[in-house]
Amino acid sequence: MWPLSQENFVSFLYVLHYSLHLPAWGGIDRWGVWLMGVVALLWTVDCFTGLYLTLPPSRTGRRGPAAPGTGEASWWRRWAPAWKLRWRAGGHKFNFDLHRACSLWAWVLLLVVAFTAFSLNLYREVFFPVMSLVSNVTPTPTDQRTPAPQEQPIAAGMSMDTILALARQEASRRNWPEPAGAIGYDRTIGLYSVQFFQPADEHGAGGVGHRELYLDGQDGRLLGQREPWRGTAADLFVQAQFPVHSGRILGLPGRVLISLLGLVVAMLSVTGVLIWWRKRGARSRRLTPARAMPREMSKPHARFD
Repeated sequence: MWPLSQENFVSFLYVLHYSLHLPAWGGIDRWGVWLMGVVALLWTVDCFTGLYLTLPPSRTGRRGPAAPGTGEASWWRRWAPAWKLRWRAGGHKFNFDLHRACSLWAWVLLLVVAFTAFSLNLYREVFFPVMSLVSNVTPTPTDQRTPAPQEQPIAAGMSMDTILALARQEASRRNWPEPAGAIGYDRTIGLYSVQFFQPADEHGAGGVGHRELYLDGQDGRLLGQREPWRGTAADLFVQAQFPVHSGRILGLPGRVLISLLGLVVAMLSVTGVLIWWRKRGARSRRLTPARAMPREMSKPHARFD
């Protein structure tokens, strides 16, 4: 990635986005991916806690909608100001409204982006195992192989040209009309993947990717395939994580929406820090001991002789 240039700047930002470019340590090169995955998980939880804190308390002091028959029909009206901006209020009040109201209006999108970020970064470690427990997810060969340590990569036993020829034969047998557009080898699991797509269809339908064949790196055996938007309901849910996270599932409007949401997240981060800083200052002032009162000047005492 270094030195940065016009050719690799976008790639640099992409890797920075999901891993912070943290270096390998202890034979593991996924520290940055794990860190950002944990941050995304905390962000997902924070979406619910933040929503809860915007709710007005009921007469009993409990936050949330009042139970039917309690006579608190005005609860929803008391929550309405949280969705509005007091444009004429200056300083802290407007900053607070901006943070709270924008969070509420963008809440669904914030939750979706946070959850999909968690699922993508911690896919192998958390997301796929949990999905397999609660639903019928079809594993791919990449899910079924245990990665080798980084210092012990698995060397390929067959060349890319040979694998490409085998993959093309298999695709022809399956009547796939798309040409082979990309080939890659994962040294951590000894697996080749060959993708089939037209040059103009770089990211596949809805950004979900392309038809793909997996072949063993040692003997060229066909180990499995992946076809976009096919499989069980759980398979489709798993496939949709990246298209939803990137907005590609909605095409250009979706990508524009996610880009604008990125600006909203930046604004919420700044306003949130300002709110925290102000509350921290107020708390510090409350906890600071009061200055010692000056000693009273001595007064003459009455004498009772």
